[in-house]
Amino acid sequence: MDEAEDIVQTLFIKLWEKRGNLTITHTFKSYLYRGVHNLCMNHLEHRGIREKHTAYALQTGTVVQRPEVFTEELETRIVAAIESLPEQCRRIFTMSRYEEMKYSEIARQLAISVNTVENQVSKALKLLRQRLQDTIH
Repeated sequence: MDEAEDIVQTLFIKLWEKRGNLTITHTFKSYLYRGVHNLCMNHLEHRGIREKHTAYALQTGTVVQRPEVFTEELETRIVAAIESLPEQCRRIFTMSRYEEMKYSEIARQLAISVNTVENQVSKALKLLRQRLQDTIH
């Protein structure tokens, strides 16, 4: 129940944040249903990925996170690493990962090609891996 409430709350927050650029082609009710559906599917997909990583870590004995790296410190390092990305790269990465926009939506909004979006996200992930390597290992 808590997860369902969080998903609905997330949808309303996204609606509020995008209220200036929002274009609804069908009824608002169907827009809400589709939004909740998409967020639920994303949530389930992310849950499955987390479970696979946990199972792999347990199976291989891999430590996912060192005990000396606390959540707040890790978050600070991640934010700093994201902030250090080149401007366009950071903007595209943020739209993809934090705003959960599809590559095609990002490309349309920024008037660039989907291929450019893919390349920039790939570049961001590579740079973030390099900058966070000492944190992860």
